[in-house]
Amino acid sequence: MKQKIAFVTPLYLPAPLSGSGVVVRELAESLTQKGYDCTVVTSDGLNARWWYDPIFGQEIKNKFEIINGVKVYRLNCKQLLSFICLVLVRHFKLLIPKPLFNKLQLLYSGPNLTGLANLLKKEKFDIIYSSPFPVYLNKQVADAIEKLTPRPEFILMPCFHSLLPDYHNPELKKVLEKADLIHVFSNVEKDDIKRIFQIPDRRFAVIPLFLNFSKMSDINQIKDKIANFKKKFKLKNKKIILFAGSKIRQKGVFTLVNTFKNLYKNDPSYVLITLGNATPEWNKCKKKRDLDFLLDLGYVEEKQKEIVFGACNIFCMPSLAESFGLTYLEAWHKKKPVIGANIPSVKELIDNARGGLLVRFGDEKDLERAIKRLVFDSSLAKKLGENGYRALVSNYDFLKVFSKNLKNILK
Repeated sequence: MKQKIAFVTPLYLPAPLSGSGVVVRELAESLTQKGYDCTVVTSDGLNARWWYDPIFGQEIKNKFEIINGVKVYRLNCKQLLSFICLVLVRHFKLLIPKPLFNKLQLLYSGPNLTGLANLLKKEKFDIIYSSPFPVYLNKQVADAIEKLTPRPEFILMPCFHSLLPDYHNPELKKVLEKADLIHVFSNVEKDDIKRIFQIPDRRFAVIPLFLNFSKMSDINQIKDKIANFKKKFKLKNKKIILFAGSKIRQKGVFTLVNTFKNLYKNDPSYVLITLGNATPEWNKCKKKRDLDFLLDLGYVEEKQKEIVFGACNIFCMPSLAESFGLTYLEAWHKKKPVIGANIPSVKELIDNARGGLLVRFGDEKDLERAIKRLVFDSSLAKKLGENGYRALVSNYDFLKVFSKNLKNILK
């Protein structure tokens, strides 16, 4: 009888996927092709706002469907509870005892899925794979698994951002302690979790993120599309810097915008292209009149995303909120140099590949120097992009990483 595997994740197709969501999709679809019985259990939200806001959030109507051979269950969110917790955490922090505040903070992060425990009990999965932190569904999974007989194997993929305060919530330790295996992307991530929560080394499997080259196009294959893209947006002879990610302060996008104001003032050939979902703060920022350098394309499909990566000169995501950085791999696939924040997880990736430059998070002058260095030293930019591509092929090819997943996870 083939193993039954459930991937529990906060958002799933057709919702835009984060790096952890891409991992879940690739694992679920590939394991299905190999004969495993794979299910994704997720929220019915098209975006995270739906978890606590039924008015301005967006919903996916289909509660069950099969996508690329994978069964997908979408569970309702306890939106009122999450909303109440959000209000308490944001406006009454000083009045709430710390232990209660920690619990409310995890609850408000959502999604709180209705009927999750009953579904896990009914389906009798052999393996339950849950991701990422600090969403509440991980605690729901951990609590539900303790009551199941026979008990399935519990694998956790925390995507741990050690420099963000929410990830130090003591409530997360209870989830980590119940996991049979903790899938981390790097040694840095493992060491951070061990140090903060005192989790023993034997509970970890270090398996990096990856790209599935079979689903991607070599830059030479899309030359014409890149040329058409540049023509459409009048980008010929422009210095194109690309950002791709959530438009939140921790990702460094606002530092990048402020840096560009000075770059563009002195040289109008600079263009900043941004990809990814908007936030209220980003929408407010875009209304300002001094952003003539900005081309914000929002969320784009994967094939279009590849064209934009192929068109840029430099990929820049000076982010504090990374446990690895899948988009750096996407840039290296198109042989582009990258700029990342000098934080341990990103430093490990970029330094090992010798594929880019590191800057101090939030330091506009440092970021400006790095951008100019790569713009005006084309031989260095070319070398770093090619180094990144070689590291990508050697270490982050899906087929190689996938085989390691099978060996470490499907014991």
